[in-house]
Amino acid sequence: MIGIIGAMDEEIQEILNVTKNVKHNRYHNIDFYEGIMNHTPVVIMKSGVAKVAAAMTTTVLCEHYDVKGLINIGTAGGLKDDEEVLDVVVSTKVAHHDVDVTPFNWPRGFDQTKTCYCADERYVKAIKSVINSKDRVWVGPMVSGDSFIYNEKQVSEILKYYPEALCAEMEAAAVAQVATHFNKPFVIIRSLSDITLRENNDLAFDEYVVIASKRSAEWCYKVVDQLEGFDTI
Repeated sequence: MIGIIGAMDEEIQEILNVTKNVKHNRYHNIDFYEGIMNHTPVVIMKSGVAKVAAAMTTTVLCEHYDVKGLINIGTAGGLKDDEEVLDVVVSTKVAHHDVDVTPFNWPRGFDQTKTCYCADERYVKAIKSVINSKDRVWVGPMVSGDSFIYNEKQVSEILKYYPEALCAEMEAAAVAQVATHFNKPFVIIRSLSDITLRENNDLAFDEYVVIASKRSAEWCYKVVDQLEGFDTI
């Protein structure tokens, strides 16, 4: 069984749209949906928005379901000028960009393991295998924080410490941290609902969030059968 996590109703609905034989369970006031995606047993959960909610709900998922691994799907804001709305980003690493405890010798950036977590290489490779020439896909690091990123000051602060970051969002690092704690392989798939420094960025998010969520769900559907074949690390 593979665990699939989205943050918002729009993201969860698009996952459910490509899942069959759905059965609902509820633990600690969190809704879980068991079903079959493609040919693979899955459990689907809405994490809620931002990192505390994502950490709490992912912990409940790992305690109640013997999942082989986790996929966190959804939307993100692009941080690069040459990205386009609806591009797909696949994580290699994910870090908490808003955690700063450098006085206690916790470094920032992607080259550390205090606040940065590596996606499973097999999962990333599996996703690469279903990419075709028509897809606009980026593979690389991303960052998470507890704020919607919408202005130049925020982007400048992120890229100062995480210059390689392809996108920013609000849950992935928390999901990754819990997955790492439970020794569960993970990968993050994000579809860009907005490009952070483009004009009317917040309006772009409202317009594209459903379409971007559908794109993420489609990618999850493409790859989930391959992930079920991997043994837990």
